[in-house]
Amino acid sequence: MPFVTGALVLLNVAVFFWELTGADPDRTIAAFATIPYDVSNRITLAPPSPPDAYLTLITAQFFHASTLHLVSNMIFLAGFGPEVEWLLGHGRFLGFYLLCGIVGNVVQTMVMPGSHVPSLGASGAIAGVLGGYLIAFPTRPLFLRVPAALVILAWAGLQFVHGFGTVAGAGSALSERGGGIAYFTHIGGFLCGVITVGLFRRREVGARAARYYR
Repeated sequence: MPFVTGALVLLNVAVFFWELTGADPDRTIAAFATIPYDVSNRITLAPPSPPDAYLTLITAQFFHASTLHLVSNMIFLAGFGPEVEWLLGHGRFLGFYLLCGIVGNVVQTMVMPGSHVPSLGASGAIAGVLGGYLIAFPTRPLFLRVPAALVILAWAGLQFVHGFGTVAGAGSALSERGGGIAYFTHIGGFLCGVITVGLFRRREVGARAARYYR
């Protein structure tokens, strides 16, 4: 597994272990998760929260609501991250990953600016990786030899349907904690990946990748 992808998996696992074994896991999540109302109003909580609410757009990417949440995200990261990292290079992949996660959390905050429900998880960043994979390797065969484009577009379609359906329905808080899913974090991260992967792509591998995966 490439260096950055492997490091991100290990970091997420380590943070989750720290989250579980801490004295007050709920306080830890409240401190480092993205709380839309706090970000919208730039309200900084007491330590151990970051010194600025905007920083939670980054820190929230490394916290997870449950073991299943962590494992599912890490499977997607380990499955799709290596080839995107190869395409972009180590440093650019890290920047791309974090940017997609930030954009995902910003979109979630814009959709539900008054929500006090913490939003957390690497899903926005990983959705960006899926978006990048869709653009770079659309015909790459995945499960049962199905092209990557069909698998990823089916996943993305579900995010849009459920996301806009949630807003149009009860207007309930969108969150990946407590049974809810922050669909607009996924949508924002995915669209960021689709739009920006070309900007991060290493030119020296672009033509070779295009020939090999078309």
